[in-house]
Amino acid sequence: MNGNVRLWLALLFLGCAATLRAEDNLPPPPVDTDTSPYHLALLAYKGDRYDDALKAINEAEKANPDDLSTKILKARILTEEHDYAAGEALLQKVIASNNGVYDAQIALGDLYLRQHDFPDAVKIYNLCLAQKPNNPDLLLNLIYALVGTGDYVTAGKYFSQLKPFDPDHPSYYFAKAALAQSTGKASEIDEDLETVRTIYGITTANRYFKTYLQVFVVSGQSSAPAAPPSTNALPATPGKNP
Repeated sequence: MNGNVRLWLALLFLGCAATLRAEDNLPPPPVDTDTSPYHLALLAYKGDRYDDALKAINEAEKANPDDLSTKILKARILTEEHDYAAGEALLQKVIASNNGVYDAQIALGDLYLRQHDFPDAVKIYNLCLAQKPNNPDLLLNLIYALVGTGDYVTAGKYFSQLKPFDPDHPSYYFAKAALAQSTGKASEIDEDLETVRTIYGITTANRYFKTYLQVFVVSGQSSAPAAPPSTNALPATPGKNP
């Protein structure tokens, strides 16, 4: 993906407020009256206000130190704060003491994906997949991780399980774009991501595009190596950052 494509994508998904579809211009939701520290942390996390989220989740942890949801949310906030060691330690502790809590495993896989530790992400996502095999978001992140390891055949098999017109999950199109990364065919990638924006709206597109950027663009690994020799092989992708 060249610099022009990267800029176009950033403008399309992150800076084009004026192009919101009509269905995204909805009335504001009802006023939220829940002021518990956990809820405030969750709202700040969803709003990308991670410093505020960390302060609130620390308060929630003081109030309820044994709550698993609090620990998992804190680990996700630590991931966004790039404190990967602390986030991983917290999740590993939760998993070890609670026989592998699914949500904690997902969070750990996402932490590894963010670090570009693709092999460990694959291992964790496979554990999760055994528990919930039809989760499209999980399949998408597993495909990202598999592409990162160079296992294009397995990535393609999982891709075949995604539906192109799933009303709730644009995972198919992002997975397709990920598999096309290293072919250098920017137009195909652009088309898939534009399809997401058209069908699902800018809000949903942004949410998925954030992870896509973190895996394939923000790392600075957007110049892809040659595809595998087989004409039927899936495309390669940039390797893991040190």
